[in-house]
Amino acid sequence: MSTTPTGPAALLHRIGFPAELSLGLLAVVVFVIGDGIEAVWITDYLHHDIGYTVAQASMTVTAYGVVVAVAAFLSGALCDAIGPRRVMEIGLVSFLVFDALFITVGLHAGSLPLLLLVYGLRGFGYPMLAYGFLTWMMMVTPPQRQSSASGWFWFAFSLGMQIIGSYLSSLLLPRAGAVPTLWAGFTLAAVGGALTLAFLRRHPSASATKGISVGASLASAASVVWRHPKVGIGGIVKVINLAGQYGLQAFYIVYLHAVHGMPLELAILEFTIFGVVAVVGDVVWGILGDRIGWRNTLQWAATPICALSLVYLYAVPNLVGPDFWLIALGMAAIGIGLSAHVPTTPLVMAHARGETGNALAILNLGAGLGAFVGPAVVTLLVGPAGFRGVALALAGLYVISFVLLFALKLPGNARVLHSAAALPLGDGDDEGDREKDHERDHERDCERDCERDCERDRGHSDPVPAHTTLSIGAPVA
Repeated sequence: MSTTPTGPAALLHRIGFPAELSLGLLAVVVFVIGDGIEAVWITDYLHHDIGYTVAQASMTVTAYGVVVAVAAFLSGALCDAIGPRRVMEIGLVSFLVFDALFITVGLHAGSLPLLLLVYGLRGFGYPMLAYGFLTWMMMVTPPQRQSSASGWFWFAFSLGMQIIGSYLSSLLLPRAGAVPTLWAGFTLAAVGGALTLAFLRRHPSASATKGISVGASLASAASVVWRHPKVGIGGIVKVINLAGQYGLQAFYIVYLHAVHGMPLELAILEFTIFGVVAVVGDVVWGILGDRIGWRNTLQWAATPICALSLVYLYAVPNLVGPDFWLIALGMAAIGIGLSAHVPTTPLVMAHARGETGNALAILNLGAGLGAFVGPAVVTLLVGPAGFRGVALALAGLYVISFVLLFALKLPGNARVLHSAAALPLGDGDDEGDREKDHERDHERDCERDCERDCERDRGHSDPVPAHTTLSIGAPVA
């Protein structure tokens, strides 16, 4: 007999909060605080304190982005072969090794190639752990609730990296200096990563595989972009989504601090404001995306807001100087625009027709490439075109994204789909039916695993309605 949740439990169901995954999400928050503690100030630090040029400092972040892109793809592609938990273990160990090398060797060796190597390889860790968790989360979430679920993941991610991480940096940097701040990040990442892996021990589905080889898993993930071309288009939209954020991080602190004289602590605090707005927006847009439509949210809210905000953020310091509150208004606006990209995940997964792991491999690759493309735009344009050229180029990317989204309409121009298998064959998607059947069988297996998790957890926590698999996707009766 099923029960209808009441009180706070009913509210959590209505907003799609993944109650059974809350401890795992909290652990991810702690990990990304440590991983991204330097994100908004590392370019300025390498330029002003270590002595590299702005282009060299941006090149370092670009190298990081290249590795992030590769790891992001692998975080989804390898889950079918070795399981999400093993993917996350590799990510944690990798991050800790190369972060320690970056702090102890890379920063002080005076060698740009060595810095590029160790800081770049440091980028292998966080996508494998954080995006590996997202991949597993989407595998166990019904399609009609995936926008809300992905919103809560990006809430956790933004809370750690953009709010707490940047705010903690603004407190530690002036008092302790850059290196102790980096060691504090190392410690937090170690604790958060360990807690994430400990949490996953309770969920057998996190260790499930399809019994296929690593090579077959990688080939299947790569080929999805021509078997389902709209997945590839969605991947480009994801690249642009994150390129604006990482590009802004690569140049805006330097622009405010070195060019317009804003104190470094205030420049970093601007990113904290951005993060606060983005983290709330991740949840709000996740819910709205399920109601007003995934593509509608991306095309008519996310892309225009991001493009206009980037132009505004460049123009305001030139017109009125480094006015904290006017710049904060622009940072809040781009936080709204970037968080409105949350429905990208369910939209692209819908066009993959049940190939969850493969779709997420492309989405994760897009997120990783965004960490490369954004700083690369800065590196290529800051010399010949200046900061104006950088800002306009990043804004122009969102115009491209707006146009691409016309190709991602769902059948009948539906706002959302309630089944990943609901898309008709066509548009180059007429191959691999047996493989898709296998994918859907795997999804059902994962749901059964998660139901067993929930049955076991009922002995240790509040009851979960009997008709649910995970509360992420639980309908409210």
